[in-house]
Amino acid sequence: MCIFLTIIIGGILGHAVDAGFNGRLSQYIAGPESYAIHLFSPEMVSQGKGGWQGEHAGKWMYTAAKAYERTSDPALRRKLTSVADYLLSLQEENGYLGCYREDKRYYHRPGPEEMKVDWDTWIMAYLIKGFTETSIALEDPRYADCALRIAGFLHWTVFDQGIKIAQTGQHSGMAGCGILDPLCDLYLLRPDPLVKDLIDRCIFELDDTACLQLITLAGKGYDVSLIGNGKIYEMNRCLTGMAKAYRLFGDKRLLQACHNAWENIRSQHLTTLGGPWGGINVCWEIFNRPAEWAPYECTETCSVMEWMHFTWEMLRISGHGKYASELEKTSYNALMAARAEDGLRWEYYVRTNGEFTPRGDWACCWSSGMTALEDIPAYMYDSRKDGIYVNILSESAYQTKFGGSDIRIEQSADYARTGKAVFTVDAHDRFTLAVHRPEWAHSYSLKLNGKAISAKEKDGYIRIRRSWKKGDCLELAFPFEIRRSEKSWEYRNAGKSEYNFSNWYNGFTRHYVSFCAGPLVYASSHADTFENPNPLLVSRREIENATLAGPEKLLVGEIELRPIALMPPFDEGPQFRTIWLQTTQK
Repeated sequence: MCIFLTIIIGGILGHAVDAGFNGRLSQYIAGPESYAIHLFSPEMVSQGKGGWQGEHAGKWMYTAAKAYERTSDPALRRKLTSVADYLLSLQEENGYLGCYREDKRYYHRPGPEEMKVDWDTWIMAYLIKGFTETSIALEDPRYADCALRIAGFLHWTVFDQGIKIAQTGQHSGMAGCGILDPLCDLYLLRPDPLVKDLIDRCIFELDDTACLQLITLAGKGYDVSLIGNGKIYEMNRCLTGMAKAYRLFGDKRLLQACHNAWENIRSQHLTTLGGPWGGINVCWEIFNRPAEWAPYECTETCSVMEWMHFTWEMLRISGHGKYASELEKTSYNALMAARAEDGLRWEYYVRTNGEFTPRGDWACCWSSGMTALEDIPAYMYDSRKDGIYVNILSESAYQTKFGGSDIRIEQSADYARTGKAVFTVDAHDRFTLAVHRPEWAHSYSLKLNGKAISAKEKDGYIRIRRSWKKGDCLELAFPFEIRRSEKSWEYRNAGKSEYNFSNWYNGFTRHYVSFCAGPLVYASSHADTFENPNPLLVSRREIENATLAGPEKLLVGEIELRPIALMPPFDEGPQFRTIWLQTTQK
């Protein structure tokens, strides 16, 4: 259990946060000499070594700053300061900061309608995000000044040189326009008119770019697979930026587009683990066409991180518990399924049925998994006008001020394995304690200081408003029962063994089932892959008679399943998991 400045987190999620802090965050970048930072040095830039890998620097700074905000760890502060100061020292007089050689930079004007395919603005976007969060965490305005100078350079290339933001990156312009997210973060800290100009220009180009039109098409309810090229990671990043821009400026077009896109992703494009997935129509990183499904669902870990960012922004806008339900599901399943026990390595593609597929330490997903873990503590609790809201249930403690009073809430009991949560309150004030009711929980029981009580429920939260005192104990119990999902796969195959699962209908349908209990999805270590199909077969009778043999074992006939969050994370050599079991009868 790791101690935070305002929150302590334990249980499954706390163990993973600990591992991430001691793993990728602590080991990947040790200082300016680390390769991911050395990549920005004049020596490396002159050799043309720069490329998309420059994103790791900004991701690491953002994550390290968030970790320092919650831990006040002095060693991490020293490391973050040394890295940020070194990068700051490399910023050019005109504000440019990146790892591309001069002749390869995005502002060398492309043709009139040509996409300049590089990652220069993508890297600078992550640097803005990293420097902005570092300025907040270390309370040092120099880093916000650096982010503002980067924005000033972008402003010059866009408004004086006539460069289109959408033309500076891949994926129908979404890679370039993804800079909207960090620009909104910077504007919140430094409301400079120059940054506002860039935000407005990003919003304009997200809709004006003929091959994208994200705001208009999402606003009309188009399926996300039909917008742009359907790239999951970049689209979710743009949607996160649009949600932040709505919170800043109130443009209802942005809210409608974000609302429709989020609902569409949730209903049509999430795996049973809670990750947005692709693989059927084009490739693993692009949304499938509506209603397409296969048991070999494949989610990029970068997409998991950005889906969580987008969902958190929608929760902040609406306050509705459905967003908390998705954050909880993704945190306990898709994210836990992607990590290694050492917290250093991450699975690039999370498959429901298939082989673990970790890549090398340069993989974008290794940094994205690290970032997504560090964001979880910020999602768990939320102070609103009327009180304290619990969004993700897990053993934890939260300390804050409300109405001028100090409030501490400790959450115990093993929620993930039992469905129970116990809150001990240390406060002397009147406020609402609102606990998210997971969408999987069809009922619950509630006790206050040992006596059964009733409570009002609104927008997915169980709300208790009273004058709280030190030692008050609230007990919640949700039914820890087996739940199952069933899907049908219409197998399609064009004779290709690479990437996609289909191109045309091949004439047979197979039926599959997966199992959950509480917030956890269950799996087997059996090897069933698209390349070498070997499904686990279960009868209808076995499905109906499935039983829980304790919280960590679910039996379907003779097949033993375990929560995927508690299975051994990947190590060396091939490892497999099977979540979807094939049924012998519909």
